[in-house]
Amino acid sequence: MSKKLYITEKPSVAGSFASVLGITISKSDRAQGFAENSQSIISWCYGHLVTMAYPDKYNPAYKSWRIAHLPIIPQEYKYEIIDHTGTQRQFSVIRQLMHRDDVDMIYSCTDSGREGEYIFRLVYQESGSNKPVKRVWISSHTEDAVRIGIDEAQDISKYDSLSRAAYCRAKEDWLFGMNFSRLYTCQYGKDLAARLQEDKPTVIAIGRVMTCVLGLVVERELEIRNFVPRIHYGIVASFLSQEKGIAYKGKWQPKKKRGRKPADEAVSEDAYLSQDEAKDIIRKLEGQEATIKKVEVKTKKEAPPLLFNLAELQSEANKKYKLPVDRTLEIAQSLYEKKLISYPRTDSRVLSTDIVQEIPKILNGLYKNADFKESVLRIKDFGQLAINKTSKRFVDDSKVTDHYAIIPTYVTTDLSRLDPDRCNIYSLIVKRFLAIFYPAAEYNTVKVETDILGEIFVSNSKTLKEPGWKEIYEVTTTKKEEEISVSPIHKLIKKEKCHTSLLELEEKESKPPSRFSDAALILTMEKAGKYIENEELREQIKTCGIGTSATRSGIIKKLADIRYIRINPKTRIVSPEPKGEAIVELLRLTAKELLNPILTASWEKGLFMIQNKEITEDVFDAKLNSYIIRTIQKVKRNS
Repeated sequence: MSKKLYITEKPSVAGSFASVLGITISKSDRAQGFAENSQSIISWCYGHLVTMAYPDKYNPAYKSWRIAHLPIIPQEYKYEIIDHTGTQRQFSVIRQLMHRDDVDMIYSCTDSGREGEYIFRLVYQESGSNKPVKRVWISSHTEDAVRIGIDEAQDISKYDSLSRAAYCRAKEDWLFGMNFSRLYTCQYGKDLAARLQEDKPTVIAIGRVMTCVLGLVVERELEIRNFVPRIHYGIVASFLSQEKGIAYKGKWQPKKKRGRKPADEAVSEDAYLSQDEAKDIIRKLEGQEATIKKVEVKTKKEAPPLLFNLAELQSEANKKYKLPVDRTLEIAQSLYEKKLISYPRTDSRVLSTDIVQEIPKILNGLYKNADFKESVLRIKDFGQLAINKTSKRFVDDSKVTDHYAIIPTYVTTDLSRLDPDRCNIYSLIVKRFLAIFYPAAEYNTVKVETDILGEIFVSNSKTLKEPGWKEIYEVTTTKKEEEISVSPIHKLIKKEKCHTSLLELEEKESKPPSRFSDAALILTMEKAGKYIENEELREQIKTCGIGTSATRSGIIKKLADIRYIRINPKTRIVSPEPKGEAIVELLRLTAKELLNPILTASWEKGLFMIQNKEITEDVFDAKLNSYIIRTIQKVKRNS
């Protein structure tokens, strides 16, 4: 009887498929690398089993690093099984299974993304199998999702463009790393070692994404180091209204700021006063009567925040719990494998229309969890669900890439069964999801303008009227809130006269930009488009950042591991090491485009274009090879 062979990305995921397929994976099955019943076989990778071969596999002479060998651009790329006993053994198991006479169909069940596609394709390619393959594409590991994924599996050819993008990404990283690392090490390694007082020539590791991220960290450090603080002045007035007897304070408002729309950027520093100007205004206004020019009372609504993608989750976990970004990814992946959340390596912050029909089931599942029961009951109190297929803020297929936002599944667990970090991350995801079904938070805001001889002083008040979604979730923000008056200024009346009891000089010093935390660096990598002044180009790559959600935390970790940057273990603040600074300085003088976020993001855009069938692999390869050759020639000339 013929059987179906299912290949997952990791052993931990195999259990989700095994339970649907009616297979029990025993300890001996784990040891032999697969399990089976009368209809199905399940096996697993350990992440990557196959990798691109090093240059010496093309030519033994390449074992020595020499500038004369560069550029190294293979006509046809070679691959090899990763040199690890367990990895090689598991590859051998999968290869034998793929060639078994009773296997007539293979199912690719690796993670549903570019890297997961690449993992399976390499194993299949190196196995030499030609049996038909179907692709299981799922966003969660619940039994329902796995069963539907198997039933609706498509011929793997449907994902060929994704596969081509994956191969091109790997070739791109190989070409950058193998060529530029050798070039810079050979050309500048000895000089750099002498500068850093190291005994041996320094290996200068260059990577397509890694080097660009290093550049961001060093650039920020130089901005801080070279920052010259500027002192500017403001004026704070203390008032007592004559009719209501209300004491309150107001801040002098520069004339340049008046009439600015809320969407305008913050007032520039040159709108503030010098010390002499401020003192002149105080002298002019002392003892003068004030008049309330305007009392503006408004109710403002604040909608629930968008759902988490991986970068936002990493950022929030860092702000709330000081978790390293790679630890947050590790936890999210484990929650996904435990069927508790949807696929975490996503850039999307909204839902796709097809998942909306699952929402009642997810809410019912969370209702069974004592920690979230009351919150779900509140949603039921609100009446009809606030989210449906027309809720454009939270449901938008055009903003969903491979996967929708990170949300909980209908499978839940008692929080006491999770360790503290997993409990925190899971609770964040659940509460952020539940918040979108709550009404907007409402604030009463008051803005009072007080006039003294044409000079305007502004007072603000903000009070929470209806908590709405803030009942369940509070966004952590690092933004500085405007100064809020504690006085009941909403009771003031327009044209009411006020006594000016005090005019104080307020001294302010401009601040340098903050260093990145590892989470802030992740968000910066995700939003690379903000560095692009050209609006058309910015629009073209707005969905492409530096790296991907699956790789960004790993890139930061690698930079720390090779000691190009350091990350404070408590604050998670990132700063460059001397070697990292020296390498960036060297690149600025020889090939500064390697540091350019725009270039890095545009290469990522090219991969998306392959995936979307907008360009061919040949076109991408030609541009890539041309760039490698051209840049190597330039660096050689600049030596």
